[in-house]
Amino acid sequence: MRAPVVVAHALERRVRLRAPALAGHRGACERVAEQLAADPVCEVVTVRPATGSVVVERLDGGLDPERLCGRLAELVGEARDDEGHLLATPSPDAHPGPTRVARALAHAFAGINADVREALGYRADLGTLLPVVFATAGLAEVGVTRRLPAPAWFNLLWWSLRWFMTFNPGAVSEELRSAAGGVPGAPAAPGGGPGGACPPRGEL
Repeated sequence: MRAPVVVAHALERRVRLRAPALAGHRGACERVAEQLAADPVCEVVTVRPATGSVVVERLDGGLDPERLCGRLAELVGEARDDEGHLLATPSPDAHPGPTRVARALAHAFAGINADVREALGYRADLGTLLPVVFATAGLAEVGVTRRLPAPAWFNLLWWSLRWFMTFNPGAVSEELRSAAGGVPGAPAAPGGGPGGACPPRGEL
């Protein structure tokens, strides 16, 4: 069985593949990384559970993107989640969910965030840097203008919506389950934490 896998980016010694079925399955990502790293050609294998992105690197010699794509498709097709079920990429028509544009944007930002986190040695990411940048910019504006401007109406609207969602997670979860065909009032499924990058071969 072959799972959908595409070549996202390819250089002579570095290939980035995308396997949507791996997203959210850290255990399966680690097992697939181990199996892929068993190939002598794949000297460094990094899998990001948050996005299902797989990066293969070779220190000496070239890589064949199509061959790697086929091999990864076989491994993902045989991979199972922590409950022993085969991984499956959800069909867009199976249940209401994010739009195609929302998925593309989320995937793009998750990839950028993973690159930033990796570049900073996993000490910070966009979720850490952006609030600091915005807070610094706000303080700098007040320092330069010597005025404390009133917030714009759209900022107040955004803050009110954000505070509502922060302090009423139960109501928001019930509405989302109801929209997806679930039963209102049922307990929410426990959510997984944000996925990080699986370590390179030899550290799994």
